[in-house]
Amino acid sequence: MKLYRILFERVFDPIALYRVQDDMIIFVDVNPAYERVMKLSREDLIGKTFSEVWPNAESRWSSVITECLKHNKTAHCIGESIDVNSYFEAIAFPIQPDMAAVIFLDRTKLKRSDNALKRRQKQLQALAAKLTITEEETRRNIASDLHDRLGYELISQLRTLREIDSKLDSGNIIKDSINELIKTTQNIIAENRSLIFELSPPVLKEAGLNPALEELAKNILAPNKIQWHIITKGSADEFKADDSVCIILYRMARELLINAVKHSGASNVNIIINRKPEIITVAIEDNGAGMFGSSNKGFGLFSIRERLLALGGNFKIISEQGKGLMAVMTCPLKLKNGEILNGSENIIS
Repeated sequence: MKLYRILFERVFDPIALYRVQDDMIIFVDVNPAYERVMKLSREDLIGKTFSEVWPNAESRWSSVITECLKHNKTAHCIGESIDVNSYFEAIAFPIQPDMAAVIFLDRTKLKRSDNALKRRQKQLQALAAKLTITEEETRRNIASDLHDRLGYELISQLRTLREIDSKLDSGNIIKDSINELIKTTQNIIAENRSLIFELSPPVLKEAGLNPALEELAKNILAPNKIQWHIITKGSADEFKADDSVCIILYRMARELLINAVKHSGASNVNIIINRKPEIITVAIEDNGAGMFGSSNKGFGLFSIRERLLALGGNFKIISEQGKGLMAVMTCPLKLKNGEILNGSENIIS
């Protein structure tokens, strides 16, 4: 008994002994650590009921005591105690049929560290999304300059060359050179248009996500002889998504389509766009080799998930080896004001 008292009193974690009598939990004993942590003296506790001492306590702390006695085995709970502003893990174990002991492990620092880590993860997710939006804005500016400045100059040059060609006799020594210049200028114009589309497709801003994904499929899948279909549900007019959401989904869909071309061996790809109140889903489904084991390998897929999580969305992959793959991206249609910006503030502290 003396050894028990020594251990009981010297343990650094709070311990309390309770007796359950007529559905009441009564304090039998507490160690000095309990007094120190809970800021109550032993004299104020012994013989009093749990509800008298802690009238506003969370139900989990009394339930763990009754549960361990009811089932005659160790019971466990974890959570915040508002009364002492701490986060505890409580382990209760029966001593006698009507008596239980509970040891309280302080997990406050661990919980705060975990919360800080989750906040930092959200900040990093928000920064990843914000970088994608900023990148798209930069792409649009560059594409606009290429179209407005270089594009117009090339069209003007082509028009001038054609005028010169029309005025030259068929036997003129420079007519062949002019024709070559016309062909070269036409090729440059075509390359400029292709570059503009690669940088920032005008159709995404002008017509919306659905036509942009259709144009994307034509440019990525068709040249690789992959059949494709667009499947839509829900009206874009009725369920309009924010520009930022469309940009993220478009860029992530582009990465998934490129992955399908490079790695899946697919002959057919379905692009599924499902709009409903508050939510938009874009799924890329192929009939390729699928993914074996973990469905979330690769930095590219991790990057997609982080950007979607920052918008309050989600990303999952459904796949079996040899049975194709479906990558599903889900996002809210509308973002809260400043959601991305606020989420990435103070990322470096």
